[in-house]
Amino acid sequence: MGDDSKPLPVLDRIMLHLGHVDRGGRGLKPVQQTQTGMAEGIGIQRKHVPRAVRKLVERGFIKLVLQRVDGHRQRLRVHVLTPSGIDEVNRLRTEHAGNLIDTTNGREHALDVIDGGRLHLVQSSVPHAAKPDPTPDLDVNTVERAARLLGCSEEELTVLLDEPHHARMDESATLEGAEAVFLACLHTALNDAIITEDEEAILTRLKAELGPLDEALMSHVVTLLHDMMK
Repeated sequence: MGDDSKPLPVLDRIMLHLGHVDRGGRGLKPVQQTQTGMAEGIGIQRKHVPRAVRKLVERGFIKLVLQRVDGHRQRLRVHVLTPSGIDEVNRLRTEHAGNLIDTTNGREHALDVIDGGRLHLVQSSVPHAAKPDPTPDLDVNTVERAARLLGCSEEELTVLLDEPHHARMDESATLEGAEAVFLACLHTALNDAIITEDEEAILTRLKAELGPLDEALMSHVVTLLHDMMK
């Protein structure tokens, strides 16, 4: 092994973080598996997480699960490794087993940092988070954008966001495949308030393929929008 360190990309760090906190893909540490928890776990600002998550969802490495967690009024949108994701974590661990990485404590063995839950100390070109990033306010423009991307009216979306109705929605909603990709793309578009041509095309195509959104997907959409209102 040489003396030069090797970079640990953000996508790898997210996967390795999930593998560290929930190796079996069961959602055992949901708070650390939210986008806020992942951002804190690898030491970057939360606003950089949605696009990374979208890529991992598109590759089939992550599925999205709604979970109720003690101390949280709303259900949490938890990111859980799929079987393919678990295989990818094992591959990444093998790939980085002999590597040194630069951390704020100096140069360290990658697996020592990963297994010690210290990925937030890894030096990165992506801005670190000194404190949790505030999420954007859910304003009229966001509701308008979300309604257009979902193919419904603002009034219909407002009804869905009503707390009593939200509480009755699917309690065990899990998304994989096209539905998970649709939600990840929607989150990315709403998070930065910029809908690129690529995002618009993906969302339009997936919406056409999915047809009317089922209750599981709408549960995730509602939870996403409530999360953005915090």
